[in-house]
Amino acid sequence: MGKGIYMRVEEILAKKGDNVHTISPSGSVHEAAVLLQDKGIGAVVCTDPTGGVVGIFSERDIARAVARHGWDSIDMSVAETMTRDVITCRLDDDLEYLLTVMTETRCRHIPVVRDGIVIGLVSIGDLVKAKQE
Repeated sequence: MGKGIYMRVEEILAKKGDNVHTISPSGSVHEAAVLLQDKGIGAVVCTDPTGGVVGIFSERDIARAVARHGWDSIDMSVAETMTRDVITCRLDDDLEYLLTVMTETRCRHIPVVRDGIVIGLVSIGDLVKAKQE
């Protein structure tokens, strides 16, 4: 079995990499959907010009936008459809803590921040994989 509570976000990012795909809140839902498709990812972090997290945009946000606004939502801005209440974590947070947070809040992606700037992203899949190693 894996390391569990002893594994920190820093160790997970060291293995998976710290590449984070971001988008401006002024981008369109279509642009964000294309980015998700092209990169084969489930979420992008919405950042301000300094790299601060202002939201997260996921496949779930696309589904909600279409359900609420129909197909016209494709032309809406990311800011109009993104999740604004973003849970973030730090490099020294441990895997078990994040698994609990993700389970309780039903979120699948958590940006990693240092000094208010996004430096990584962990998904539920990353955490499960790390726990099994």
